[in-house]
Amino acid sequence: MRSQTGWYWLAAGVLALGLNGAYQDGQLGWVHCLADRAATVFEQASERGLRAVTMAELMLGRSPETLGRTEGGFQKLQSKMVAQRVAQAQRQIAMAQARQQIAQARLQRKMDLVHMKMDKVRMVGIDRAHDCSGFSKVVVDLGDMPKIDLSNLPDIDLSDVSGVDQNSVNGSDGPI
Repeated sequence: MRSQTGWYWLAAGVLALGLNGAYQDGQLGWVHCLADRAATVFEQASERGLRAVTMAELMLGRSPETLGRTEGGFQKLQSKMVAQRVAQAQRQIAMAQARQQIAQARLQRKMDLVHMKMDKVRMVGIDRAHDCSGFSKVVVDLGDMPKIDLSNLPDIDLSDVSGVDQNSVNGSDGPI
C-alpha cells in the first residue's frame, strides 16, 4: 500500500514539475491570462470591500483610529498585489529575453554553418584550380545562398603553386 502511495506522489510530482516548466516557458498562455484575471477580480473585490467597510464604520460610529487601521490593512493588501504584478511582469521580461537569446544563438549557428560551407566551397575551388591548368579562375554557383560579407577574408599567396596564372590571382575580377 505504501509503495502504491509513493508511486502516486512521484507521478504527481513529475506532473507538477512538467506543468511548472511549461508555465515558466510561456507555453500555457491561458494560465497566465487566468492568473491576470483572478488578480484583477481580487483587486476589484478588495476595493469594493474597502468602500463597504468604510461606509459601515462611518454608519456605525466607530472611531477614526479604527478606520485608519482598517484602511491601512487594505492598503497593505493592495501593495502586495502590486508587488505580485511587478514580479510577474519581471518574469515575463526575463522569459522574453531568454527567447531572444535562443533566437540569436540559432541564427549564429546557421551563420556558422553557412561560413563552414563557404570555406568548403573555396577549398574545392582551389583544389580544382590546381588540377585544371588551362583555367585561370573558378566560378562557383551557390544558388540561393544569402549575401555574406567576405571583405574580412585574408588573401592567399599562391605564388609558389605551379600552374596558376599570377595575373588572375592578383586581380579581383573573380567571384572568389
